[in-house]
Amino acid sequence: MIEIKNLTHRFGDTVVLDDISLTFEDGKIYGLIGINGAGKSTLLRLLSGVYRATSGQICIEGMAVDTNSKIKELVFFLPDDPFYSFNATPKSLANMYQIFYPKFDYTLFQSYLNRFELSEKGKVLHFSKGMRRRLFLSLAIACKAKYLLLDEAFDGVDPLARIEFNQFLLEALEQNPMTVIISSHSLKDLEEIIDGYVILDHQNVLASGKIMESFEHYVKYQMAFTSPITEEQFKDLQPTEIKIVGKIVQIVLRREEGILEKLQQFAPVMIEELDMDFNDYFRNMVTEGGYHQ
Repeated sequence: MIEIKNLTHRFGDTVVLDDISLTFEDGKIYGLIGINGAGKSTLLRLLSGVYRATSGQICIEGMAVDTNSKIKELVFFLPDDPFYSFNATPKSLANMYQIFYPKFDYTLFQSYLNRFELSEKGKVLHFSKGMRRRLFLSLAIACKAKYLLLDEAFDGVDPLARIEFNQFLLEALEQNPMTVIISSHSLKDLEEIIDGYVILDHQNVLASGKIMESFEHYVKYQMAFTSPITEEQFKDLQPTEIKIVGKIVQIVLRREEGILEKLQQFAPVMIEELDMDFNDYFRNMVTEGGYHQ
């Protein structure tokens, strides 16, 4: 388990994370969400020990990250643009990672190279971004760390590669259970694989929880009217989101008892509840939280 207590981190006078507390349970996949500058990458680097927190505490397996070297073998951090030397090959990278991760499974790594049609002796410099993503994810899984931290995992990856990434990750976790934290702007892709989420604003945790339970906070309706209607007419309901096209209204509201009856008072000729997805939830949560892009 990862436990974060009253964590604050600054770069000079700039506060990036301000007194945050979180828990990540073992064996789960978490989405770490927020726009650029929200503190996602900083948090992952703090969890992996790359940065040392200004104040507060991070414990993994009950051990403080900044004082226990054993944690290095438990955590694999994959940054958005991982470092590799000019002459690096998949084989040379695997040999290097074996030094730091005693449980590294070279046979498993080779099977991933074959699956993704990556040459063991090919220069990483000549790989496409998608190929490098596959390579470094293969390295990460082969290290058999207990905690896998992925920064902007879907950035620059085409839709088909994203589907492949999800499938590969889920298959790998069946063979080697891990706790995974993925930061990404690709909310739809995250929704398909994560068990829980954390939404960061520029300094704080705006929301966190289990993915399915989150949709219970809001309700989305579509209505049709015989005559034009304006946003102003709905202001007393305090919608978190409203879109009007002609005589069709889509509205998102905080879920509460009697909300359907309140909408029916506007006398729509048609009203139906629409499914909420994680994009809807994220958009409305950050709107209510005063989180502006």
